[in-house]
Amino acid sequence: MKKCDQAKAMIPELRSYLKNRHGDFLFYTVTVTDKEGKVLKRLSSPSRSYVQQWNQLINVMAKNSAATVKDTAGVNRTAECRDNNLRANAGTGVTYMGIRIGKGTTPVAITDYALETPLDHGTGADEFYHNTVAISSPSVQGSTCSFTISRLMINRSGATITGVRELGCYVGLHDSYFALGFRDVLGSGVDVPDGGAITVEYTIGVSA
Repeated sequence: MKKCDQAKAMIPELRSYLKNRHGDFLFYTVTVTDKEGKVLKRLSSPSRSYVQQWNQLINVMAKNSAATVKDTAGVNRTAECRDNNLRANAGTGVTYMGIRIGKGTTPVAITDYALETPLDHGTGADEFYHNTVAISSPSVQGSTCSFTISRLMINRSGATITGVRELGCYVGLHDSYFALGFRDVLGSGVDVPDGGAITVEYTIGVSA
């Protein structure tokens, strides 16, 4: 998609949210479709929160100095300035990084280090087929510069998967570990029919 097309595609909820806002922002959109691609549900909202690992990794990169950062297993790791830090471009079937979804209901806390109840990759009960994470190039529209991180996840389990509540993104930590960057919990669960899909898109940006 060209930059001008990205700008035109900014959803109305995000345009409204940014109308009188300045500084950084994080915004999500969740879209559920049936097996024919018909939209069954669409939710858009400002994200609840980045969590502490996000800022810790930015700090490591900015000062080029090591720090302790907790990975998605809850283990403290020594993070140094590495190309892998903040990486989220997961391939098909990869769930140790990139956008994840789950069924957890515990409210977001700054100390969260993983999704509470993440759903795995596969075709079994409560599993989704995780497509490649798509990350756009930054686009400038007016006084806002933003890019998106999105992932399509397909239900091939043979039954409806109910109660999807959690959203989040796992990002690179040092050379071979991964950390939670941000997490959200929806107000109510969404159901994804067999053969249908759920797409989660986060918009990360700054507004002058």
